[in-house]
Amino acid sequence: MLRSLLLSCTVGLLTPCLAPSSRLAAQYPALDSATAARDAWRLAVPLVRRKEWSAARDQVRRAVAAWPQQQFYIGAYASLSARLSDTAETIRALTQLADLGLSLDVAADSDFALVRDAPALRPVLHRLAANAAPAQRSTVAATLPQDDFYPEGISHDPARGVWYLASVRHRKVTRLTRNGVAENLIKEGQDSLWAVLGVRADPSTGTLWVTSAAIPQMIGYLPSDQGRSGIFAFDLATGRLKARYLLPASTTGHLLGDLVVAPNGDVYATDSQDPAIWRVLKGSGQVQEFLRHPLFRSLQGPVVDPSGRTLYVADYSLGVLAVDLNTREVTALPAPPRSTGLGIDGLAWYQGGLIGVQNGVTPARIVRITLDPGGRRISAIDLLDHHALATEPTIGTVWGKSFFYVANSQWDEYDDAGHLKPGAKLERPRILEIKLP
Repeated sequence: MLRSLLLSCTVGLLTPCLAPSSRLAAQYPALDSATAARDAWRLAVPLVRRKEWSAARDQVRRAVAAWPQQQFYIGAYASLSARLSDTAETIRALTQLADLGLSLDVAADSDFALVRDAPALRPVLHRLAANAAPAQRSTVAATLPQDDFYPEGISHDPARGVWYLASVRHRKVTRLTRNGVAENLIKEGQDSLWAVLGVRADPSTGTLWVTSAAIPQMIGYLPSDQGRSGIFAFDLATGRLKARYLLPASTTGHLLGDLVVAPNGDVYATDSQDPAIWRVLKGSGQVQEFLRHPLFRSLQGPVVDPSGRTLYVADYSLGVLAVDLNTREVTALPAPPRSTGLGIDGLAWYQGGLIGVQNGVTPARIVRITLDPGGRRISAIDLLDHHALATEPTIGTVWGKSFFYVANSQWDEYDDAGHLKPGAKLERPRILEIKLP
């Protein structure tokens, strides 16, 4: 766990070390907590490197107090307490993790060597183990035949009875029937596609919308393309290119991840590298930057409510945000006590609330997010599924009374250069189905 603390500031894990200005933090309450926590976290890192456990724990304690739903802060506090042989504080921190429905492999973490055999620790260890145990409410709906397909986004077309799967590795989109027949609707690298990340079918216009970005994990990656990204529109029946919307050059580069088609036909896509929301107005030949906001840090899956008034977007490091599409006002939706909305990748709308693929927590899981009648508060976050086969879930789609999601994207099987890690073993990608109430 302490190794994660040290790595977090160098690789940007949930962006815990980036802090906005104090003026912005005061203006947006959600940032105030994040700022205090990240400031403390940043101060803790050099203390950990010098093995000044007590001083480091004092800083991490501040981080936990400011942002009690961030599992990495809590886990680090538990690790430092264990290093100090403080069994009581270790138990308190691990209990906090267990209350969030999360887990931590204490047995495999050397940080806990001094306390892991303490009898007082056993009850909370049982709770953590129970949280890690599969809660399998889903079944396998389909399996892709290509081991290295490297899926990310998924959409569906009820009229045709098919799913559309985006391939990061092979820069294509596959159409998959319920009986498992797969065909490439968008061929590998077609029309200068980079890695395909998000995919959304719009049967009303016969359009398949996809987001694409140049990343090392794709076949044929060129370093000169780094940071390039765009939105592509294809014919839903033939796969023919209809339009291409490339983002302008940026000093930070772009990475469009997921996208959504609003009820009025406008398309919204999230940029996780240069945090902003981009929009293609229905019938437009251009892509526009729709919104940039201080609350945006690591934007992921977007969804528009049926009224077309509110865009909900998952921010990996801050939680669920609501964007008023008329006023462009952004509201952070705090998670209720004993729950966390961090680490959500994909979002889908269902019966007045949201379904989230929460792969940035341990264990990765599918959750149902209940909203209040106004849609500006989260009333509850409940576990829907934590399947043993869902090792790396990403994005899902609601089809009728079922939620279908990519279960094993296999991102972790590749290194940052796009090479298979030593000993990696690829499995056929699976789509899991959860029957919804």
